[in-house]
Amino acid sequence: MEKLKAGTVARSVARRILHPRHLVRAVNLQRRRKKHARAVADPQLALFAQILPGGFLHYGYFDDPDRPAEEISLADLGRAQDRYAELLMGLIDDRQSPMLDVGCGMGGLSRLLCEAGFEPTALTPDRNQATYVTSTLPGVPVIQSKFENLPEPQTHAGRYGTVFTSESLQYLKLPLALPLMNQILKPGGTWIACDIFRTGESRGKGGHNWGEFTEQLATHGWVVTYERDITPHVLPTLRVVHMFGNTLGLPLMEFALLKLNSKQPALHYVLEDVLSMVRQVVESNLRIVNPDEFVSCKKYMLLTIRRTADM
Repeated sequence: MEKLKAGTVARSVARRILHPRHLVRAVNLQRRRKKHARAVADPQLALFAQILPGGFLHYGYFDDPDRPAEEISLADLGRAQDRYAELLMGLIDDRQSPMLDVGCGMGGLSRLLCEAGFEPTALTPDRNQATYVTSTLPGVPVIQSKFENLPEPQTHAGRYGTVFTSESLQYLKLPLALPLMNQILKPGGTWIACDIFRTGESRGKGGHNWGEFTEQLATHGWVVTYERDITPHVLPTLRVVHMFGNTLGLPLMEFALLKLNSKQPALHYVLEDVLSMVRQVVESNLRIVNPDEFVSCKKYMLLTIRRTADM
């Protein structure tokens, strides 16, 4: 078996750090990281497409919220994602007008809308997702943009009978997004949202604060006309992710670190602080998908929202 020698690795790292050309290259790559950050999405999209070919990147919806994680297969996750989309589509009132799928991901909802005879337009700020949706759903117009930066918004004024934000609402800047939503919806149109919200006084990432969100809606002339807390029905997905992270991910990582320490102690010593940070990040991410932690400070809501002027 070919082995990686610590001396070879150390010399390679030193050359990259000490050689001016490599140092300049590293600095330039770091400065351009935001521009190219999503370039890594290509293999991720390919992986998601093979594992969950429905084209969804959301939590899914399990009719049986008490389903044990050990009994959930990839096929079950796929069915839960289709079921989630069915819930959203069941809230459509205007079946004739065009629809906008904001934060379309890999196009799962747009695909089902097409199959049901609707006319969706897909929107995503991600270049790779836009390319993927264009190639897999050639009949669906794709807008590559953040919602708040919708190009030529006047051409979309009053166009859409339904706008979907499926796990994309949490990323919208509400002071900009709410007036734009008002502009693009037809009179009497429906905004269908399904997303995570923070509850109580909880701060940080992971959705808008529910109280602050409803206050901003009222301030901008919106009212929630239907709401359903579906938190229990998304928890099975979190339980699966949390289970695999703890029973497979963490043990594999610890095994790899022990192996590195055994075979390449010098390299392990040099990378010790970095490896410790990696471990902390993994553990932090596992806390995020811990179902108990989730329900303590968040909830998952299915909503229809309309302008008060249309009520």
